[in-house]
Amino acid sequence: MASRIADRAVLNSYTPAAAKVAGSREQRAWGQAQNFEQVFLNTMFGQMFTGIGTESPLGGKHSESWRGMLVDEYAKSVSAQGGVGLANHIYRELVNAQEAGARRLPVLPATPALPAATALPRS
Repeated sequence: MASRIADRAVLNSYTPAAAKVAGSREQRAWGQAQNFEQVFLNTMFGQMFTGIGTESPLGGKHSESWRGMLVDEYAKSVSAQGGVGLANHIYRELVNAQEAGARRLPVLPATPALPAATALPRS
């Protein structure tokens, strides 16, 4: 997994217009979508490097500690340049979920409790 994820959104030509407004919830959603895509890419690249043997330039015991950092940088670089399109889908779903929450009916205030009914005398 990524050891260091960017704390703020990377603005590029793929960034939705609403996410370019500084401090908006859309910008925060875009940053989270990019972070998710970066973690996905990190996992994908990490799996690609698992089969590298000792005879390759990045193989062997001595380079295992550097391999994780290289994978992190690959994921950051690809994500910053537009990624694989996953961030756009995640962003849309996050914004739709936020809007759906705002459209819910407001909770009605509780009605005051009625006084306990008194027993009527029997005739």
